[in-house]
Amino acid sequence: MAPKSDNTFTVAVIAGGVAGLATALDVRDRARDSGLDVQVTVFEKDSEPGGNLQTIRQDGWQLEWGPNGFLDNEPATLRLVDRLELRDKLQRSSDATAHRFLLVNGRIQEIPITPKAFLKSSMMSTGAKLRMAGELFVPSRKDLGRAAEDPSTDETIEQFGARRLGQTFADIMLDPMVKGVFGGDSRRLSLAAAFPRMVELEKDYGGLFKAMIKLSRQKKKEGRNKTDAGPSGVLHSFTGGMATLIDAMVADLAADPLAEVRVNADVRKISPTEDGWRLVATDGDHGPFDAVVEAAPAHAAARHLGHLDPVFADNLAAIPFAPMAVIALGFKREAVTHDLNGFGMLVPTREKRELMGALWTSSIFGGRAPDSRVLLRCMAGGSANPGFMDQTDEEMTAVLLSEIRPLFGLKGAPDMVNVIKHERAIAQYVPGHLARLKELDRATTSYRGLFLTGSSYRGISVNACVKEAETIAENVLKGLAEKNGRARTEAF
Repeated sequence: MAPKSDNTFTVAVIAGGVAGLATALDVRDRARDSGLDVQVTVFEKDSEPGGNLQTIRQDGWQLEWGPNGFLDNEPATLRLVDRLELRDKLQRSSDATAHRFLLVNGRIQEIPITPKAFLKSSMMSTGAKLRMAGELFVPSRKDLGRAAEDPSTDETIEQFGARRLGQTFADIMLDPMVKGVFGGDSRRLSLAAAFPRMVELEKDYGGLFKAMIKLSRQKKKEGRNKTDAGPSGVLHSFTGGMATLIDAMVADLAADPLAEVRVNADVRKISPTEDGWRLVATDGDHGPFDAVVEAAPAHAAARHLGHLDPVFADNLAAIPFAPMAVIALGFKREAVTHDLNGFGMLVPTREKRELMGALWTSSIFGGRAPDSRVLLRCMAGGSANPGFMDQTDEEMTAVLLSEIRPLFGLKGAPDMVNVIKHERAIAQYVPGHLARLKELDRATTSYRGLFLTGSSYRGISVNACVKEAETIAENVLKGLAEKNGRARTEAF
């Protein structure tokens, strides 16, 4: 990195995961556009950047350490892809992903996606289906949208599903969906924090079905066919896996004399000084920095910043994380009876299985398994079953194999086994999360030049992290511009 001049501002970014790296790039690019000279330093505790976005390649198998991909419905992520010139490496998921399955009453059943298919499905009883139809007549809550101000109004996902669509729907449909997204328990997660769009639909339209009807009519007039009542977009990755995105960001920063990514630099303490901020890390003391972006998980940020304000640190440390075991299993194609024509299968809690779900990875993206092989990605543990993680790798693998053998018609031993244990995999947005964020925002504004970002706060997906990176970078540059203005005023 080039030596700092008197006219150069410095920014430290803590943690080199997708949130930290995307923020560093955005700060660097916005600084160029605004005419400010800004040095950006990323501090990563591990020997390689990436956080959970790592791709494992072994003997023709390609496994993801964390997220399998991202939906193409977030402009911020697509802007990042274009900026890094990665369009030609994008990989669209296969058409098979339209078929998604649940384990209901011990049988793998496809989730119906049309009203006709839903009516014919045996997944739910006639009474449960009638209860769902009754959602049209369920009055909306009068206190919607107030979770940040009044945590007592913060409804769980399970409560919302049962209230609007019935308990059976909440148990069979919502419960496994929350497992698949958050590794969490629908009875313990805040609807407003985890799925704010659902709150908006009820508040603005009076209910989910009413929203779908009105949005469908509106979009038909505009010449569009889809509603935005739920998640949309097509799942994408890269031909070389999700690590492609990380590698490109690191290479982009490494090529810039005003940027640096430091590895094996575990930050221990972040302290304000008269001239900015200083860091104590395992590779030495660093600073001063004009701004610090804390992109590490909330529990790590609590350690970095705990000495500033115990209440601030307590709010950070109070954000729980779900543990997760991911067991990748590779088989010869002829050793699997099931056609695996789909995205995968999720398991409702009522089925009383250790398995939370299994993605049919080689059916989702090409190039994930050697020829004539299939790759399964099994998940277990989660916030509802943390004790599963206490077993050895061999014990966990044996348990999950015993559960999926009869379901998928597996024969013989797997050709490949890879066990990934995440002690703190995914942040859990429990009731009160939005109120906690409000307190954290209030605390950070009292420390000029300090910013929080990452999946601990406003979204766990790659898309959410990249989108917020743009907002944080804009706020960082605004603060630097204000500091620059103050310095010029003081100079005269």
